[in-house]
Amino acid sequence: METLEQQIQRLVSEEVVIVPYNPLWPEIYSHEKEHLLSSLPDGIIRRIEHFGSTAIPGLAAKPIVDMLVEVMDLAEVRNRIVPILLSKGYEYLWRPTHGDDGPPFYAWFIKRDPAPLQCS
Repeated sequence: METLEQQIQRLVSEEVVIVPYNPLWPEIYSHEKEHLLSSLPDGIIRRIEHFGSTAIPGLAAKPIVDMLVEVMDLAEVRNRIVPILLSKGYEYLWRPTHGDDGPPFYAWFIKRDPAPLQCS
């Protein structure tokens, strides 16, 4: 199993590609948003937003649909959301604050099929 440092190193070493705007990006976002809402327990998610360059019509971008998932309680991410999303093919990592040995402040999920998605 990869350490957090190994995961981050692998991710930052991936090739960055910019492609022309794809009009399917909003549809990919909407489909995944509905999938998340139907897969996760009620009362955990406050809202889900499409953000980043793929959310801007006409803009060339990395072909990764970024989603921001606001949760009611970060502890619930570790206890309830992580196992569900791992079982659905997402990668999971976190970005802890320096000197903080408590819960992560930034959970990061990546789904690579059919199009790359990043939820944070």
